[in-house]
Amino acid sequence: MARQGITYEQVSAVADALMAEGLQPAIRAVRERLGFTGSPNTIHKHLSTWREARPVAAAAAPELPRALTAAIAAEIARTASEARAEIEARLVQAQGEATDLAAAGEALEGEKDELIEQVAALTSERDTLAGKAAQQSADLADQAQRIEREQQAAEAARVELATARLKIEAQAERLAEQGAELERLRQLLEVEGKARIGAEQQAAVLAARLEAATADAQRVGERAERAEQLAAQTAAALENARATAADARENGARLSGQVESLQAQQQAQTGEIERLRALAAKKPSEPKRAAGPKGGGAVA
Repeated sequence: MARQGITYEQVSAVADALMAEGLQPAIRAVRERLGFTGSPNTIHKHLSTWREARPVAAAAAPELPRALTAAIAAEIARTASEARAEIEARLVQAQGEATDLAAAGEALEGEKDELIEQVAALTSERDTLAGKAAQQSADLADQAQRIEREQQAAEAARVELATARLKIEAQAERLAEQGAELERLRQLLEVEGKARIGAEQQAAVLAARLEAATADAQRVGERAERAEQLAAQTAAALENARATAADARENGARLSGQVESLQAQQQAQTGEIERLRALAAKKPSEPKRAAGPKGGGAVA
């Protein structure tokens, strides 16, 4: 909406005040009194209307001779008529031009007011945009700080990711080593399982043997008990045998003497038999007579 321009009453009041102060109501003076508001064209139009409506004061003329006054009046009338005609023509032209200027001025004033309003709106929009720009600058600063923090966080995350990747690689190596160790342990476990099965089988055999040995031990215990009894009997018999052996030794010694005597006798008898056989061989026709032992017994 266009701004309200200055009115005729404002211009006429300022013009009257200037005239009262003895000053000419020129356009610039009126505009200064109005606070430099209003367009010069609008002020010119209102001043023209004010001048046309204001009565012209009659000037006091000096008294002259009537004939001179009539001649002067006639000349003045003629000159004034010519000047008036020329001035009226110029005035009509000037008024037309002034009207055109006033219309153009009013249009320009309206455009100026619209431009002022547009400038005010643009100024408000500029202020709003300036506030928005300041807010955007603050937001950009915040975003820059957030971006910097995010970049730092991203760098920290990248370092952490690299560290985690190294840890994962190390864990993968450890897992591979553990897998190999598990495979080795599995093989050992399989071998130990087979050995355990063999040991269990052997343990079963040994258990059977142990059971048999336990039974044998029981039997051996019984036998040992009987053996102890036999040993006691044998010990008693041994003592008897020792005593008998002592007797036997004595008897043996005695018998040895007897055996030696008998051997000597046997040797003597053998010699005698050999001698008799030799004699018998030499005298077959003679009847054989066997010489008896020295004790007087005959041999057949």
